[in-house]
Amino acid sequence: MRVSGPRHRSGRRGGVSLVALVAFGVAGVPFLVHVFGVLNGYFGQDDFILTYRAAHGAVYDPGFLFQDYSGHLQPGSFFYAWLVTSLAPLNFTVAVVPLLVVHAVTLWLCWRVLTLLFGVRWAVLVPFALFAASPLILFPTVWWAYSLQLLPVLLALFGALYAQVRYLDSGAWWYAALGVLWTAVGLAFYEKAALIPAVLFAVTVFRGPREEGAIVGALSRHRWVWLGYLVVLGGYLGLYLALTDTPANAEPVSSRDVLTFVYRSVVDTFLPGLFGGPLTEPAGGAAWVTPPLVVRVGAVLVAVGVVVASVVRSRRGALLPWVFLGLYLAVDLALVAGTRLGVLGPAIGTDPRYLADVVPVAVLCGAFAFFGGNREETETREGDGRRGVGRRMPVAVVGVCVVLVAGGVASFVRVAPALQFREAREYVATARAALAEQPGMVLFDTGVPGAIMIDWFVADAFTSRVVGLVPESPRFDRPAEELYQLDGNGTPQPVINLDDPTRALPGPEPDCGYLVGEEPVRIPMEDTVSGRRIVRIGYYTGDSGEGTVTVGDTRVRVRFTEGLHVVHIVASGVYAHVEIRRTLRVAPLCVTDVTVGLPG
Repeated sequence: MRVSGPRHRSGRRGGVSLVALVAFGVAGVPFLVHVFGVLNGYFGQDDFILTYRAAHGAVYDPGFLFQDYSGHLQPGSFFYAWLVTSLAPLNFTVAVVPLLVVHAVTLWLCWRVLTLLFGVRWAVLVPFALFAASPLILFPTVWWAYSLQLLPVLLALFGALYAQVRYLDSGAWWYAALGVLWTAVGLAFYEKAALIPAVLFAVTVFRGPREEGAIVGALSRHRWVWLGYLVVLGGYLGLYLALTDTPANAEPVSSRDVLTFVYRSVVDTFLPGLFGGPLTEPAGGAAWVTPPLVVRVGAVLVAVGVVVASVVRSRRGALLPWVFLGLYLAVDLALVAGTRLGVLGPAIGTDPRYLADVVPVAVLCGAFAFFGGNREETETREGDGRRGVGRRMPVAVVGVCVVLVAGGVASFVRVAPALQFREAREYVATARAALAEQPGMVLFDTGVPGAIMIDWFVADAFTSRVVGLVPESPRFDRPAEELYQLDGNGTPQPVINLDDPTRALPGPEPDCGYLVGEEPVRIPMEDTVSGRRIVRIGYYTGDSGEGTVTVGDTRVRVRFTEGLHVVHIVASGVYAHVEIRRTLRVAPLCVTDVTVGLPG
């Protein structure tokens, strides 16, 4: 079925190349600033978990690709993490450059979609600038783990939009199939790609004829297309419910908390960020400080003015796009409120990660509200505008774009350092220098500062996740005479004192303690020990050779060295004794003392 002819084939007339050149600048300036900000960043927080699991996972293992990660099902992200980790472990440049390419392609596709829908005109530069320079997108995508979610979904959204518009223009089924494929790709990275079909349906309705029953008509005319999307979404939902523990608020959420969250999300974060704000400082993590009152009030007034102006210009035609934007925003906020609000509180409304996907939807809805949706309406207004405004339109549009780009870039530069994770970069660099100077160093795997990985990650917030993949190949929790741990700066410090010590009972052999001969010896402790601890064993022997130490759940092979020495074992479990066995080729050894504890 052919729906209508291709749109806006007159776009190559005079002045078009200048519009395209300005569009290149509108996208290029914030993109280059973003590239600079990203390349001066480093891994942090979740990034280290993704790379660690990628290094210890197999790409052919569904359990690795489809693992539940904090309620997210993102096989595409884990495949990408596995790929870059296999090529260059913990190399930040290798990890981010492909994502920067994805960002660039997304900007190009956004421009193509806008010009396909509304023609190559000066006014289209304004919504394009809103998307290209939005700090709601630029800021959180400095964080590698989040850019792995959002950027592929934005690419999938505009790829699906481009395919849908071409399908509507030509009726060719392969464009519709391509849109479904784009959506499936987005779902592999982030569950919010499930909202892409809703955006495509809205665009189909907006672009259709102004008549009663337009929504029903869009459903019936393209029912096979929507059926394809339903199949993909149904399959994804089945996988999601089967493989993840759907996150939900553990505690009841009050209506006051919900209202505060909605207010902070819309007034403090979304509207200022949409119009080039927030012109404020980072607030920790991916959040930013509440913008000044003048910024918030100004953003609300601009939003109201835009809606009113679109209604004056397009009358009833402007209402449906704004209604859809409101519904999309409501769904977005409901998803966050239902899963994160009870855990993090209303302050989560200041985190732009939860609103970044609304930006392209707002851009599209605003453009439809101003320019209209159907082909004849758009071309008529474009022609009238070219005849009536002369040089005023380019000057006004460029002025608005300059303000949007300048505001977005200024805001990004102020908040970006919060997600560049410079502390993590310095921590890893310090550790690498020490490991290179003393190869073979054994590290006790312990916690890291919260600026590198918050304790929310529990067992994953450990040194091995942060520096375990560096080229110097550090060794963790191995039996060693000298054991070190990294301090808060990444500098190795020798483990000398053990806090909260539990010692072995005195041995029966004078001047020896416990004599380990042909049979294994159990050395009783003065009390039962539980948990992960360091076991320090003092011994002496007249020969060097192998032996075995068993403590709780831990059993390790140890090399005993001739003379008076100590060996450190990292053990876990519950235990009241330490068992030591030597090979028969080793002379008997004396265990003088055993102390269990944690580094002081």
